[in-house]
Amino acid sequence: MNARFASPTRAAALTRILAQVACFPELRFDARTVRAPRAAQNFDSTGNAPENSHGENSAGESIGGLATAIEQATLRHWLTAESIARVLCNRPWLEVQPEIRAALLVSITQILFMPREPDHAVVDDAVSWTRGRLQSGAGGFVNALLRRIVGLRGDCIPASEKFAWWEHADALPLPDGSVMKLNEPVLSSDPIARLSAQTSHPTALITRWSVARGMETARKFAVHGLLQMPIVVHDASGNTLASDHPVRKCATPHSVEGFFVWNDTTESLASILAQFPALLVQDPASARAVDGTRDLSPRRILDACAGRGTKAVQCALRHPNAEVWATDPDPQRMASLRARAEGIANLKVVELAEIGTLPRHFDMMILDVPCSNTGVLARRLEARYRFTDRNLDELLRLQRGIGDHHRGLCASGGIILWSTCSMDRAENQDQSKWLAKQAGGKVVREDEWLPHGMPGDSQTMMTDASYHGRILLP
Repeated sequence: MNARFASPTRAAALTRILAQVACFPELRFDARTVRAPRAAQNFDSTGNAPENSHGENSAGESIGGLATAIEQATLRHWLTAESIARVLCNRPWLEVQPEIRAALLVSITQILFMPREPDHAVVDDAVSWTRGRLQSGAGGFVNALLRRIVGLRGDCIPASEKFAWWEHADALPLPDGSVMKLNEPVLSSDPIARLSAQTSHPTALITRWSVARGMETARKFAVHGLLQMPIVVHDASGNTLASDHPVRKCATPHSVEGFFVWNDTTESLASILAQFPALLVQDPASARAVDGTRDLSPRRILDACAGRGTKAVQCALRHPNAEVWATDPDPQRMASLRARAEGIANLKVVELAEIGTLPRHFDMMILDVPCSNTGVLARRLEARYRFTDRNLDELLRLQRGIGDHHRGLCASGGIILWSTCSMDRAENQDQSKWLAKQAGGKVVREDEWLPHGMPGDSQTMMTDASYHGRILLP
């Protein structure tokens, strides 16, 4: 078999994952060497092509949607596929050539988690692609191991049986709430390592969650990472959408009042957002920090870590009588921020270097600081893999540096809003308390929102996690 016979779809996905293998666990999405076109009509409510969809390119080939779906599924289940491959492989994993590792990761993911993809096509394409890059023996190795994976896959246990999958070394939880039984107990007997493999989260993260909150909560956090999260929209000004509002025709009400799960195409979403500037794509968890300021009447607000501008725009709409200033240290995010601010009269974007020249009398300052992203791991698939205690320590130092540098910009009696999308106390409650002490103020309100939704639940029940603390200055 020659590599030229590998399907363009899987060849694209394999090449993308090969680029990621080279830098794992620091996954970089600009590392893709093949960019397949996407079909907006096949995007699911996560904004990505669903794992079992097929997109059409201009030539009618099923490349875009499926290649993206395979890539996303592989990123989501990376450690699961790797854990099984390590057991069945007869050599140390990191000594296996990157091309073979990519072929195994992509193909194991399809065999176990993408049932609509025919086993023979998955295996044949992986073998063809590998042979095209390495000597013929490599293709034989991939073929033999993938045949074992096909034989490893057992029956699925329906969600209604409430099977305790976490207690078994031959069970994998699936996003729809069912459980796949394996024909061999290839997973670890250690509960932490087994949960890590079953949900594709590093053992360091599982351990930290279990120590802080107990194993049952750690399991809930980990399995939440399997979910396909929805696109959620809301009116950031706080107004209730009329019964005949166009959003109601294309979206389902979320369990959090005022939010809607988008069900239509991304093209129609872009059109709706252009027509109604007060509408934002924002998870209910992310919106809580600014929504929590509705009892305040600030006149001047600074968003010092504005990113691409979601909270800055939300703040400007929530407080239309206030002047909102926003900045970010990253040039690309600043470009997005400027674009988001167009047409919003009370939102001003300034360069970071200009912040020090502004009058130091902001009534409210938002510090939505860089964090570990542990509250949004179902969306930011790469964040889970880079979690280590060392990286967390570096983040904590960075966060404190940001807080210490900016706290003087708030007026006496002003409010600092410390905000993260983390579930770690060290980044949240501990940092709010530290910053309040540094500034001579006090924490007067805290809000911790844990992730909602489990496999098998409706997307209308799903949310990310977030934290914000309100610090009152003297």
